[in-house]
Amino acid sequence: MAENSDGDDVRPRNPRFSCGGVAKISLLPSNGIFLSGKILDLSLGGCCVDTPVPIECGARAEIVVHVNSSSFRAVGEVRGIHGNSEAGIQFIYLSRGGKDLLADLVAELARLQALINQLKAARRDAESESFRKQLESGKLLAAMWRKRLRSLEGLVPAESSETDRVPSAGEDPGKGAQPLVTPVRLFR
Repeated sequence: MAENSDGDDVRPRNPRFSCGGVAKISLLPSNGIFLSGKILDLSLGGCCVDTPVPIECGARAEIVVHVNSSSFRAVGEVRGIHGNSEAGIQFIYLSRGGKDLLADLVAELARLQALINQLKAARRDAESESFRKQLESGKLLAAMWRKRLRSLEGLVPAESSETDRVPSAGEDPGKGAQPLVTPVRLFR
């Protein structure tokens, strides 16, 4: 969950898209030191950056974002801290060219995400169809076994309760007992 020191709503207002990229961050006022970071997600309103050194919530920074072959510069404010190293940065100022480039980049990420979602859905559909076919195949196999077992019922005599009866004292245990195995001649 995002931490915020001034109680503002830190939820993103624009859809965010997971992506890879790097960021070069210079805290304002600049002391000439840049932090490097890894872009985790991007939206029209900001990004989430994983940095090696934590950045304070509310800090302003100049950020240069490199995603794919695109690159733009923005002034941003850290609006949320996630864990020890992830900072949610809201873009405060972008040049007109930066806004256009960001819009194109986010549109491309949205297209890629939609394509990934379609592929996942198609895979789920294919897997469910395959599972359905396996279930039907299993039902067919079970029906074949039931039919085969029914045909074998006539070959093996059913055991009666008399064979399970324990002879009483003084009775001959072999008298009246049926054999448990019935010989069957297959060839003459």
